[in-house]
Amino acid sequence: MITKWKPLLLLVFALPGICAFQAGSNARILRPSKTLGVPLQATQNLNGDDDLVQKLEKEFKYEGRLHSNPNHRCGFVSLIGAPNMGKSTLLNALLQEKLCTATHRPQTTRHSILGVLNAPDCQLCFMDTPGVIEDPAYKLQEGMMEAVKGAFTDSDVLLLVTDLFSTPIPDDTLFHKLTLTDRKKIVVVNKIDLAAEVNPNGKQQKFHDKKGAEETYRRTVTVAEAVQNWRELVPDALAVIPINAEEGSDDIGVTALRSLLTGGPDVPKAFRDLGRPLQGMFLPGVKTVSDEEAKTIIPLGAALYDPETLTDRSERFFASEIIRATLFTSLGKELPYCCEVRIDRFKEPTENDKSPITRIEASIYVERDSQKGIVVGKGGSKVKEVGVEARRQLEDFLQGKVHLQLNVKVDKNWRRDEKKLKEYGYLK
Repeated sequence: MITKWKPLLLLVFALPGICAFQAGSNARILRPSKTLGVPLQATQNLNGDDDLVQKLEKEFKYEGRLHSNPNHRCGFVSLIGAPNMGKSTLLNALLQEKLCTATHRPQTTRHSILGVLNAPDCQLCFMDTPGVIEDPAYKLQEGMMEAVKGAFTDSDVLLLVTDLFSTPIPDDTLFHKLTLTDRKKIVVVNKIDLAAEVNPNGKQQKFHDKKGAEETYRRTVTVAEAVQNWRELVPDALAVIPINAEEGSDDIGVTALRSLLTGGPDVPKAFRDLGRPLQGMFLPGVKTVSDEEAKTIIPLGAALYDPETLTDRSERFFASEIIRATLFTSLGKELPYCCEVRIDRFKEPTENDKSPITRIEASIYVERDSQKGIVVGKGGSKVKEVGVEARRQLEDFLQGKVHLQLNVKVDKNWRRDEKKLKEYGYLK
């Protein structure tokens, strides 16, 4: 399993105010902790009752228990941006794991996906969100945008992902909210490798030229332009970092971003490896960021997840995501957006199996009979092609043999059916 949960123990009898306490100007709400240690925030609000905290630490002893660390930092970092900016690719690079499905098609990500990165004295809880859509066309997209809006209230840090061309968040209202929020912000300029493929002397283009629009976002074609442009758009961003997430975890920009968020080691060196600082990379008057300054980005707090936890999603969930991503790469431009994948059966091998095989049965849902024919293909050729590629990726993900059976079914207008969307996990 991807997640190794420990039982959650509520110390209500010992600390009746552990979830919400000191009602008034100093009230703080704690996130539930899976560590079974005493949350650091609680120790900071017990009015000096250190003896009680120490007593609790001594009382609850068992193998695998995580103890409180007063210097430990833990926080949520949400990746937001327009569709197809490489948010999922960036998360995979930061985690150094292939967790999220990523294709070159926009809107591949439909759910918010948690990815946990553990470092010494630090745990980062990343949330990969769907790409921002300005005008959701149906209930499915509305549900996807609710996940994005939740990032503004649930995150300690907002990671705004754009590209070399300074593609903005399509929703002007949401972008305005981003500029006004007091959450810490970092801008990531992805796909900088495209600079070698564009003409810097070409005619200047603009993204927004809508009648009555308050401002127009200019298109950039060089890394320096993009960094400076986003410094102007988000002046309080802690950093504007150029990266190429396609290069993976070893990309120097990804390494600098990871070092900045975890607080080292040697954050200044990570930024020096990027070359001479570009104008606008840091806040005005700031030449670099020290380890000590970087450690203030993520708040102090106990770890929320076991050190071995990578995500809160199940292997069953990722199996459906892998199959759906395969549909995106195998089918035409529009058809994949009408498809939904549900896992009907997921049977893992037992220790006694002579030939261990994970057996998966999945249903691909489309909205019309004509779409079913396209997905199935002549004589079943297309669904067979999808199955072969999906099985290959599933075997790589699960590190073992997989038997995959795909069925194609019609579920008319499921993207507009609120009941179905709740069943599929898109709406609450």
